[in-house]
Order: sequence, then structure tokens, then C-alpha cells
Amino acid sequence: MRDTLSGILKSWDGKATAPLEEAYADYRDHPGFLVTLTELCQTEEHQRAATWLLKHHFDQKKGPLARNLTELHIKSLPVLAHWETKLHVLQYLEHLTITSDDKVALCAFVDRETSSENKLVRAWAYYGLATLAQRFPEHKTSALEQLHTAQETESAGSIKVRIRKALQKLAD
Repeated sequence: MRDTLSGILKSWDGKATAPLEEAYADYRDHPGFLVTLTELCQTEEHQRAATWLLKHHFDQKKGPLARNLTELHIKSLPVLAHWETKLHVLQYLEHLTITSDDKVALCAFVDRETSSENKLVRAWAYYGLATLAQRFPEHKTSALEQLHTAQETESAGSIKVRIRKALQKLAD
């Protein structure tokens, strides 16, 4: 399964989702599916498709990523190359089984992406601040400050909407 899935991900054109949806349908019940996807996130040639499949998995209301896989996935954050890969991770951040051991790496990743040139990545990074502040309450004050500052300085509507949702998340 690993070699076949690797080939599918490597050959993905970055546009048509049908091959990835088909791969998901074919392999989602295989016991090594999530392990393979998580491992493939560590190589640039597979990252975009692997994170797309992980996001698709979570969008299908499947359970959170197991702790050992979350730990492995977090180790790949520094090597994420493409903006879409970063976006996918930020979009499914709340589905990762995060512990205090992950705090430094995740906070660094999210903080770094709040300065991304890509508006979607930046918007979801702001939302990531709220997700992390919920998991680590000691970061709530700092996250709120960053979000309020961003609310005043960001001009793109898509970013402002995501900031509002992040603030609502922290108000609950």
C-alpha cells in the first residue's frame, strides 16, 4: 500500500482532487493508512497531497490523529515547503492530539505563519492562535492581544472573518 499511495501522491497535479479522493476511498480502512500519510508529510514531493488527504480524512468526521502520529507530524512542520501544505495543517490543527510537549514547535509554527505572504495561510494561522490558546490557557492573553492587533492591521476580508471566528472561539 505504501508504494502505491506514494506513487499516487507524488504524481498528483495539485489540482484535480479525484485521484486523491479515489485513493482515500481505496485505502482509508487500511491499518497503515494514517501512518503512511503522516510519514509522507516529511518529504516535499508528497507533502501537498498527504496533507490534503489528512484534511479530507478529518473533513469526513473521522477521529483525531493518534498521539504518536501527531508527534511525528509535528516534527515535519519545519520542512513544510508549499503554502498549501501549511494551510492544510493549520486547517486541521484542532484534530491533532496535542500535548504540552508540542507547545514550543506548534506555537513557533503558528506564530511564523501569521506573517505569511499568503492570505489564506495567514488567516488560518490567526485561527491557530485561538486553537492553541484553548489547549494551553497560559497563552490566551497573548493570543487575544495578537488577534486584536491583527483585527486592526489586517485589511483583507478573508483574514478579518477568520480573526472574528478565532475571537469567538476564545470567548466561548
